[in-house]
Amino acid sequence: MRNLFDKGLSFRSFMFNVDDENKNKFMKYYIPMEIDHEVKNKIIFLEEEINILGAVEPWCPDCHINLSVLEKMISFNNKITLKLVTRDMIDNELDDYKVDGKIKVPTFVIMDKDFNIKGAFIEKIDMVRNADIETIEGSKINMKYKAGKLIKETAEELLKIIIGA
Repeated sequence: MRNLFDKGLSFRSFMFNVDDENKNKFMKYYIPMEIDHEVKNKIIFLEEEINILGAVEPWCPDCHINLSVLEKMISFNNKITLKLVTRDMIDNELDDYKVDGKIKVPTFVIMDKDFNIKGAFIEKIDMVRNADIETIEGSKINMKYKAGKLIKETAEELLKIIIGA
């Protein structure tokens, strides 16, 4: 995992290599995004060094949302390092996180300073993943997610993994 992490790009370097159309899709979420005050404070006062390896793709709508949330959150604490890789850079390092034989994007593996794994976030928040889009309620949840209206819930779910709660 450490070797793959070392090959990864920072968010800024990753964005530099993203085409304009997808860069605009990321920024549509990132620029106006506000992180919940309680989540922000927990990130700010986190004293532990954290390493996060993200498997992402620039075209992926779930990456546009969830990578933007994660980057905005960790921007409040320089003890958290995020490195990003695309699926073509991965051999078998993330096999434990495959779903139906594939690496879902985004997959964020959260580790401590010694690269011991604390947990992982795969593709979307549980609320969305578990929503039955064949129902009105499930469809509403999915629409709120795609509209960027579940930022607080996404940040809270990522925070639980980061702080180990």
